[in-house]
Amino acid sequence: MIIFDQYLHCLIFDQVIPEIKMFDMKRLILFLFFLIAIIVQSNGQYSKKSKELYSSKYGLKMAGGLILVRREISEIGNEENYVVNQVTLARTLPQKSFGLFGRKKFGWLYAEANALYSSYGMAFDVTSYSTGVETKKEMVEKFGYVDLQIMGGLTTNGFRIGVGPVMHVLARHDSELAVLDNFNQKLRNISYGFTGSIGYDLNRFSFDLRYDKAFRTVGDHIYYGNKKSLFLETPDALMISIAYAIID
Repeated sequence: MIIFDQYLHCLIFDQVIPEIKMFDMKRLILFLFFLIAIIVQSNGQYSKKSKELYSSKYGLKMAGGLILVRREISEIGNEENYVVNQVTLARTLPQKSFGLFGRKKFGWLYAEANALYSSYGMAFDVTSYSTGVETKKEMVEKFGYVDLQIMGGLTTNGFRIGVGPVMHVLARHDSELAVLDNFNQKLRNISYGFTGSIGYDLNRFSFDLRYDKAFRTVGDHIYYGNKKSLFLETPDALMISIAYAIID
C-alpha cells in the first residue's frame, strides 16, 4: 500500500501536473499574443486617426466660375455736358483661376492659404453719339489678379466650411474703353475681398464651392474726365474649384 501511494504520488507530481502546467502555459502564451495583437492594432488605428486629424496638404488648385453682376448703364459727357457715349455693362466673361494651396488640420479646425492667378472680363455695349450718327459696339475689359487668400473654419468627416479675407493684386489690365472720348481710368493696384466656401476632401482631391465678395465696384477705376462713373455693381464671383495634394 505504501509502495502504491508512492507510485501514485510520483505519477501525479512528475507527469500529470507538469502536463497541466504546460497546457496552461501554452494557453497563457496564446492569450498574451492575442492581447498584444489587439493593442498593436488599436495603436495603429489611433495613430492613423490622429494623423488624419492633424494632417497637412500642399498642392495645385484650379477653379472656374461666373462673375455675378446685373446690367447697368453709365453715360459719358463732354465739356458742354452733352452725352457722347452711353456705356452699358452687358455681360461678363468667365473667371478662371489656377495656382497653389496649402491646408493644415487642427482636429475639428483647419487653416488654408491660397496663391492663385485669376482672370476675367467685362463686356460693355457702347452707344456713341460723338459723330452725330448713333453707332453701337461691344467693348471688353480684361483683368488679371494675383489672389492671396487665407481661410479658416470647421472640418469633419471630409467636409469643410470656412471663411477668410483675400487680397487682389492687379497683374494685368486691358481695356478697349480707353479709346472713348473723355475716358479716363484710375486703377487700384491692390483691392480686397472676403470669401466663404464649403468643400469636401476625397483622398488627395479637394472640391470646393466658393463665393468671393469683392470690396470694389465695376466702375472703381472708370472716370469720365475727373468724374467717377456711376457703375455700382461689384464683381463678385461664384466659383467651383478642384485641388490635388502633391504632398499629403
